[in-house]
Amino acid sequence: MKKIILLTVFSVLLFSIMIVPSLSQEWTVGVNVGDWFMYEGTLVLWEADASVPFPPNEYALILQEYNVTDWYKYTVTDIVGSNVTFDVLVHWSNGTETTSILVDNMTSSFSMMVIGANLEPGIQIRDEFDWEPVIGFPLFWPARTLNETIMVEYESGPREMNVLDWTHPPTFGYTRQMYHWDKEYGIQAYYQVESTATDFVSGGEYTYIAKFQLVDSSMDVLVIPEYLPGAVMLLVLISITVSIGLYRRKRLHT
Repeated sequence: MKKIILLTVFSVLLFSIMIVPSLSQEWTVGVNVGDWFMYEGTLVLWEADASVPFPPNEYALILQEYNVTDWYKYTVTDIVGSNVTFDVLVHWSNGTETTSILVDNMTSSFSMMVIGANLEPGIQIRDEFDWEPVIGFPLFWPARTLNETIMVEYESGPREMNVLDWTHPPTFGYTRQMYHWDKEYGIQAYYQVESTATDFVSGGEYTYIAKFQLVDSSMDVLVIPEYLPGAVMLLVLISITVSIGLYRRKRLHT
């Protein structure tokens, strides 16, 4: 239940309010005003050299937030065209709560909390984008398209999920993001990021895996106790271990 950080520079991009080119195709909004969705987030893995602070930079404070929050609740309050507005309620571990507003554009936002309903594999959900005018050095992201549709077993039965699984161009290190959206509603059901990078200040290396998953909602069909079973998570851990095999051994953060 907490949003997840990428690499140092990518973190800036994720937590900045930016406008990117929107897709021209018309999509159907699958959620309605009043619908709500509760998420939990987990820092699955954090390993770093002794010189790397936790979190490694000011834009990665969300990693530390995992230790002091319990859940996020996103409630749809307005829908205008491709813009879906959420009231976001954050419940902190000390019992306090805070609120914020997220306006998520189905075709251009970074958060990608919602995309079009009933999209098919191969549909482009984000345009290619050249970051050089924004960040001052060459960085190009290719267009992103839905990879596949998979079946996930919920308490109420199987649900179709649209999947985006992509690896960033390796400008600063290795970063892989995986998104699952409920196909019928277009709402994000699962997000995972795995990353290995070098801290620009200390020069030390760090690695993390984090996930953000739907655990409850106003739709009875979207209630699941644990999105990824242990065997699948084990495969994910093996995957990132292989991907960072050339990096030297790191110290587990406590």
